[in-house]
Amino acid sequence: MNRREFLEKSSLLLAGLGTSSVLHPAILKALAIEPAALSTFYDAEHVVILMQENRSFDHAFGALKGVRGFLDKRAFIKQDGHSVFFQKDNSGKYAAPARLDLRNTKSTWMSSLPHSWGDQQKALNKGKYDQWLQFKASGNKDYKNIPLTLGYYNREDLPFYYQLADAFTIFDQYFCSSLTGTTPNRLFHWSGTLREQQNGKVKANVYNENIDYDKSRQAHWKSFPEILEDQNVSWKIYQNEISLPKGMSGEQEAWLSNFTDNPIEWFTKFNVKFSKGYYQNIPKIIAYLKEEMVKKPDQKKRFEALIAELEEDQTQYTPEKYAQLSQKEKNLHEKAFTTNINDPDYWNLEIGKDEHGERLVVPKGDVLFQFRKDVEEKKLPLVSWLVAPEHFSDHPGSPWYGAWYISEVLNILTKDPETWKKTIFIINYDENDGYFDHVLPFAPPLNPSQPVDMNGKEGVEYVDQSQEYMSLLPLKDHERIEGTVGLGYRVPMIIASPWTKGGFVNSEVSDHTSVLQFLEKFITKKFSKDVKVDNISDWRRAICGDLTSAFNSSDTKAPKMDYLDQKNYAKTINAARTKPVPNLKWYAETEINDHLLDIQERGSRPSNPLPYHFHVNMENGKIKMTNLKENGVPLLVYDRTQLNGNQYHFSYALYAKQELSHPINTGKYDYEVFGPNGFFRKFSGNKMPELEVQLICNGSKNEAELIFKKGKGNHAVVLEDLYEKSKKTISLKQPEEKIMVDLGKKKGWYDLKILFDDHIWHFAGRAETGKISISDPHWA
Repeated sequence: MNRREFLEKSSLLLAGLGTSSVLHPAILKALAIEPAALSTFYDAEHVVILMQENRSFDHAFGALKGVRGFLDKRAFIKQDGHSVFFQKDNSGKYAAPARLDLRNTKSTWMSSLPHSWGDQQKALNKGKYDQWLQFKASGNKDYKNIPLTLGYYNREDLPFYYQLADAFTIFDQYFCSSLTGTTPNRLFHWSGTLREQQNGKVKANVYNENIDYDKSRQAHWKSFPEILEDQNVSWKIYQNEISLPKGMSGEQEAWLSNFTDNPIEWFTKFNVKFSKGYYQNIPKIIAYLKEEMVKKPDQKKRFEALIAELEEDQTQYTPEKYAQLSQKEKNLHEKAFTTNINDPDYWNLEIGKDEHGERLVVPKGDVLFQFRKDVEEKKLPLVSWLVAPEHFSDHPGSPWYGAWYISEVLNILTKDPETWKKTIFIINYDENDGYFDHVLPFAPPLNPSQPVDMNGKEGVEYVDQSQEYMSLLPLKDHERIEGTVGLGYRVPMIIASPWTKGGFVNSEVSDHTSVLQFLEKFITKKFSKDVKVDNISDWRRAICGDLTSAFNSSDTKAPKMDYLDQKNYAKTINAARTKPVPNLKWYAETEINDHLLDIQERGSRPSNPLPYHFHVNMENGKIKMTNLKENGVPLLVYDRTQLNGNQYHFSYALYAKQELSHPINTGKYDYEVFGPNGFFRKFSGNKMPELEVQLICNGSKNEAELIFKKGKGNHAVVLEDLYEKSKKTISLKQPEEKIMVDLGKKKGWYDLKILFDDHIWHFAGRAETGKISISDPHWA
């Protein structure tokens, strides 16, 4: 290539980035296409799903307006009295969220942070949420003293992603499925579980290495693609190339293979080893292992075992034996491993220098070749999964080139407006890497009022030393670390479609199984076919939504979007490689304050109505929790008087129409309750009060009722409205008095404190009206 041709080719790495002052053309085109009149999302004919890599919600979108980010007034207060946003290291220094600055630092070239089962659990610290600096420090000795875990990007850094959120619907209560890394979360995404059976007796595959190509570690349970195949529902998984060893160099793998992000390669029913490239490459792999065995004689037995398995593969995975497979077996293999083999350059790279003289590599072929071809030829199936190569996956070990990949998918889907009119494009991220997110992840029941049989049906959501496999299997110490399987930390999630336009935020609790639950509901209603995933636990089904609350009627219009007047995105990501490391500041305790969190864009966005109606009040010496709807509600209860002990963190699941209660200390009490979408309750005082206060929301009337019940004598209480920034004193003379609070002005939101002597009752959240609301008014 000459210089001009190479720069034109390399511009694909910038095409998805754009600027924060000009709307990206791929988004503009998608917004301009209106759905068919009176259509709903059930009229869609294609669901396209792209799971990207390793970014937490705060890290990518904590600075976006109208989402539960850095301006969150209900963030958990740690044991040291400071917000979780201010993490402390072992020396007593504090770190706060700090911008990484993609253009002017080398942040996007500094690789990833620890993000496996052990350190994810230890950062959580059994709900104390105060060990992020200790367990999420970079493994690179040059960076280990930089608090990278609290680093974030903003609109100037990620203009395309922010525009995508402004144009469509972003989820701010979407959690990864498990408190661990990539493979376990992708197992949830494609199969609804990470266990062979739905109980606690069998191993929880919470580490990446638990599932892979080795016979002893392959997955045998049923995945969702198999269910689709059984029901004759069209589907495909698109990737440029699979990851099974085929003879690619490391650089080729990073740009051209699927980064082992298609875990279906490890499910036995799909027979990945019949892939032509692998079979042809076996002799080279054997020759390499024999050379290594000579160099490392102390590992001879391990090499001999690997060679023996490869020699067995040579006889078992021949083209002749592939021809003997049933049609169903061939379908599973070919659809799961759809590659760009028909593009003659799909294994080739182009290497040159960019305009700054830096070495630049780009794929020579089209990494979306077959997907593009199927769309253009009207052969796109009902369900498609896209798996990007490593360098387009947004993994922190690679630069932020994923924006191009997403924008190109949008370009392909909108090329023919009739295709986009019938398409739902789901973009999510598998896990948070080592990046901090401030929202406490909800967990399966662990509390005095919901006893759990750790080895029974519910045991599937726990890793516990008492579980049967712990004593039967040869496990490493790190595999014995206890904890709840999930939910994990929040990750980004956006749905782009004709029915999710308008820059909405959706705050229903969701996880990776929500995508499967959506597909279940969508396909069952559309085709009356049974595609239920039995692997999804009852708890997950109850508390994680099915995404349908994100879809509006087809007449929802996109609002006028005003972008920040910022400089054009003139620097390439490639040039950032030579920039200095980000200068993330450390603070003394006296220096930290809420002003450090004033880094999120001010403003509101429309918010989807949610299927919640529940009450939490302190009644008769107990915290009473009542769910009035069918959708389950996850709750976390903290007893702050016990933070120095072991009994301080309790997780509840309020199932359909269920009522539960949590006992309260008879002396000094200080309880906090966290629920979906900023729901918060605080009940505190030095002794049980003479007064009882309840808040009952009535969403249909957009009002709340404060009920005061007292014993003898008159009392005066202070009612503080934190939204209105007002206080008033109320004299209580009757045994029971009621005060109505109008919630219409704040679209259902309330943030009220009742003060009485040394007692504090704090009620905050949103009453659901069934109509479109707004994001939390505190952020406007």
